[in-house]
Amino acid sequence: MLHDITDIRLRLRPGTWPIADDLRPRIDAHWASCVAANPHLWNGRVLGTIAPGEPGGIAMDGGVLTGEAVEGDFAGFLAWRDWGFPEIGIRNLFGSALVLSSDGALILGKMGATTANAGKIYPPGGSLEPSDVDAEGNVGVVASIERELREETGLVASAAVMEGMMAAFDGPRVSIGRVLRFPLPADELVAAIMAELDRQEERELERVIAFRSVSELDRPEVTTYSRAFAARLLAS
Repeated sequence: MLHDITDIRLRLRPGTWPIADDLRPRIDAHWASCVAANPHLWNGRVLGTIAPGEPGGIAMDGGVLTGEAVEGDFAGFLAWRDWGFPEIGIRNLFGSALVLSSDGALILGKMGATTANAGKIYPPGGSLEPSDVDAEGNVGVVASIERELREETGLVASAAVMEGMMAAFDGPRVSIGRVLRFPLPADELVAAIMAELDRQEERELERVIAFRSVSELDRPEVTTYSRAFAARLLAS
C-alpha cells in the first residue's frame, strides 16, 4: 500500500527492540552461522520503528508520517527477518532513493554477494542507524536516503529534482521513497553509476538496472515494495 507523504517526523525513544531474553542465545547462534557463511557481515546498531496501533507507532495524518523508533542490533534484525518476521510490535522502516532518469526509467540496484540481501533488486537505501539521530532525538530519514544514495551509487541528491515522497507499507517493512529525477538518460545514468561501482573497493551493489515498464519487474528477486513504487512511477 502506497501513501503520498509530505514530511516525516520520526523520533528515537529510550529502550530497545522487544526481544525476549530467552531468544538471545538463539539469535547469537543464528548470527554465528550467518557470519560463518558470509564473513563480510557486521553486527552494527539499527533502528526499528514502533508498529502502527502501538503507543508511539507509525501513523499518517495529512500526509505527515509520524512515529517513534528504538535501537537494536543487526543480529537481532537478521534473525527476525530469517525467522519470517514474527510479530514483535516493530516495523523495519528505512529509506529508498527512487532514482529516475531524464527519459523516465527507474534505476534499481542488484545487491552484491557479500551483503545480507545478495541478489535482491531494490532502490538504493539502507537501515536507519543511531548516526541518523540528531541531538534532539529526531531521526533524519531524508538524510539517510541521501547518504545511502551517495555511498552506494556515487550520485548526489542535490544534482536531481525532488519529485515527491511516498511510503510503501509492505508487511513488516515500511519504505520511505524519495523520488529523484536526474538530468541524464537511463543509459548514461547507468554507465555513470557502474563506473563509480568499479572504483569502489567494497561495493554493496553488483550492478544497477534501468527498468522502463512495470512488467520488467515481475521477477522473484525484485522486492514487493520496489514493484509498488515502480507501479506508480512507471505507470505512464
